[in-house]
Amino acid sequence: MTEPATPQPPLRSSSRLFEIVIGIGVLVISVVSVFVAVNANRTQERILAASVWPSLMFGTSNASTEGAPQITLDLLNRGTGPARVRWAELLYKDAPVRDSDTLLSLCCGVPTNAADDPTLLSSGIQRRVIAPGEWINLVRYPQPDPVTPAWEALDRERHNVRLRACYCSVLDECWLLDSNRDDPEPVNQCPRTPGVLWGS
Repeated sequence: MTEPATPQPPLRSSSRLFEIVIGIGVLVISVVSVFVAVNANRTQERILAASVWPSLMFGTSNASTEGAPQITLDLLNRGTGPARVRWAELLYKDAPVRDSDTLLSLCCGVPTNAADDPTLLSSGIQRRVIAPGEWINLVRYPQPDPVTPAWEALDRERHNVRLRACYCSVLDECWLLDSNRDDPEPVNQCPRTPGVLWGS
């Protein structure tokens, strides 16, 4: 004759409570771990973006670093990463300028193609990569001897020259530079390329 099975004693409520507390603790630790991992990833992304951040700045001067009289229109990358220039336009009183001849014609009354001065130099920047700390003379015009009316006129009018350029980092973050504004504006993508580009 078989003996009847002995019934198992019911789990005590304290054991069940302990298991619930352990489960909640594991869940909280998991949530905190995910939160920390996401924040760490965002921090790494910010650090990476900062390490390759380009920042272009436009300026003008009428003297070289040695103090010699010369007019320059300059572009400097003061950021920490290379700037990939998508397009750049130079404007004189909002009129687009293609080259130094056009600039002297618009600002200074010099007929186009009459400014055949070998000391007047210009640099194009379309589709160019500008390294951190790189300084580019878009226009460099040492003072002639004797000084010419064109040089004097450009010296007076150089502050009416404006640069607009769209450039991107190696991470494809892009900015729109307008030299009439204090800082470049972040953009999702570069606006449509203007019809007349500097140095094109």
